[in-house]
Amino acid sequence: MAAPKAARKRTAKARKSAAEATRAAKAIKAAKVAAAAAVAPPLGLGRWEASRQFVDGSGRRLAFSRYTPESAPGAGMPLVVMLHGCRQTSAAFARGSRMNQWADAGGFMVLYPQQSMTRQVQRCWRWFQPDDDHGGAEADLIAALIRSEVVRHGLDPERVYVAGLSAGAGMAALVALRHPGLVAAVAMHSGPVVGDAHSAAAGIATMRRGSVKPIVPLLESVADPAVFRLGMPALILQGLLDPAVAPRNARQLFEQFRAVNNPNPEALPVERVLGLGTEKAYRRVDILRGRKTVLRLCEIARVEHAWSGGDESVRYHSRSGPDASALVWRFFQGQRRVGAAQAAGDEAAAG
Repeated sequence: MAAPKAARKRTAKARKSAAEATRAAKAIKAAKVAAAAAVAPPLGLGRWEASRQFVDGSGRRLAFSRYTPESAPGAGMPLVVMLHGCRQTSAAFARGSRMNQWADAGGFMVLYPQQSMTRQVQRCWRWFQPDDDHGGAEADLIAALIRSEVVRHGLDPERVYVAGLSAGAGMAALVALRHPGLVAAVAMHSGPVVGDAHSAAAGIATMRRGSVKPIVPLLESVADPAVFRLGMPALILQGLLDPAVAPRNARQLFEQFRAVNNPNPEALPVERVLGLGTEKAYRRVDILRGRKTVLRLCEIARVEHAWSGGDESVRYHSRSGPDASALVWRFFQGQRRVGAAQAAGDEAAAG
């Protein structure tokens, strides 16, 4: 009769010890998190404004963060808009991509719109529902934010650029294609082919295999027809080890934006392999109009579903591969939307 009692006492004692060990482990983890936050690198040398709110004329709200570089000129700065992926926040994308550091070097403002969890529970931009009530509406709201910020801060309307990762890449494409007079160039990292999906389930299928449909009509179905007259310079980046978005998507995006920027099917691409034999190796394919690169595909050898060359301590960012933020900004520097200032003035006068 004594043995069970002794066993119960030992069990209670063991449980107490386990509980104390758990509490101690949690305290250690909390201390480590706090210490990491204390020594975390700043989000650039300039001014970081988090949790801003934009409200359009219809009362629709959009949260965003703004970064103004340290040496910001009084007016005329370019603007880069960065769209995060699913399960990300604007702050996480800023820290992981390190785009603010390039803003300090290049003298441009950065906006980080943030998807609401009330619209999509995992903070995914709804590129997979490109209709006017869902993804199209989100693209238009982002465009309205851009126009407001350009006017408010005296930014250069001819140098407005949009970039995104994964779902953010899908939304960047929608913003650019629906508002080609506003956006001078777009960059899509690990993004899906445009216009193939029209539901969440279809979006997953698109990510896994690309499209099995004719791809140029898909783009036409979601784009402002003016984009085929104006063109839309595009940079496409894709990790070849990506398990979430099949690399076929990047090649189909390349063909879609080739139709937008250079309908001449005889135009030969210019190919190079850079960083061969290193963890930063990638294949670059360019389409030129005259001497100007209007379309670029970067297939990155050792990157999975993550922003290449980013801060690997932040989820969905990889240390491997070339610095995607550097590639994005260098591509953007060569692009302008000539006539955007006049168009913006006409629109303001009409409004």
